[in-house]
Amino acid sequence: MKQFKTGIISLDAQLRGGFPEGSVILILEDPGAGGEVFTFHFALEGGGNGDRVLYVTTDDPADYVKESMRALDGAVDNIDILDFVSPKIQSTTPRDFLRRMRYDPLNGIRALLNSENFDRIVINNLTFFLMHYEKEEVFKLIEDLSAIALRDHAVHLLLLTRGMFDPQTETAMKHVADGVIELTLKEVENEIQRRLKFLKLKRVLVPKTILRYDLTEKGVRMESVMRVL
Repeated sequence: MKQFKTGIISLDAQLRGGFPEGSVILILEDPGAGGEVFTFHFALEGGGNGDRVLYVTTDDPADYVKESMRALDGAVDNIDILDFVSPKIQSTTPRDFLRRMRYDPLNGIRALLNSENFDRIVINNLTFFLMHYEKEEVFKLIEDLSAIALRDHAVHLLLLTRGMFDPQTETAMKHVADGVIELTLKEVENEIQRRLKFLKLKRVLVPKTILRYDLTEKGVRMESVMRVL
């Protein structure tokens, strides 16, 4: 079974190599937890190893995403970026049919994935789709992504902001994903602590410990393994 490194060495060690192929991984994050930085590491790791990477951005324009990735000393030339923020979709390899469908991003992505193969796909952020489409359509997109990940022996990483939707919606999202990671913030004395925990990951024995991490100029820095009582 092939494993896809996250681009964060200490996190890959906890996963005994990385995410298993054929997986859809959901990152649920508190606002400010830095989930997008995890997606940058994941995309750059793939681009640096020759994987074909698609990065879908709905929160920030492509130029901002590229600048943020370059700050991590990453090469962005091998990453295809679809920008649903700027008036014009920006992509290193745009497709005419996708330009025509830019008014319908969800079905545009579905059409692209039915005609192209990618090793790694990042969607930042699913919140956009849940705000503009019926929940059932978004669930169907994730089911399609799961089938495509299996077909292509790929890994798809999806980001979602916690607490913006009803608990039933979040539970349903956790159910359809193969892996779920939660990034949370906790105020302790005079500082904000960032914490990561694995809720599930198929075919991998996930760590039971809660992991601490910080955000630095060079991205995510994991701290020593700890248990939070």
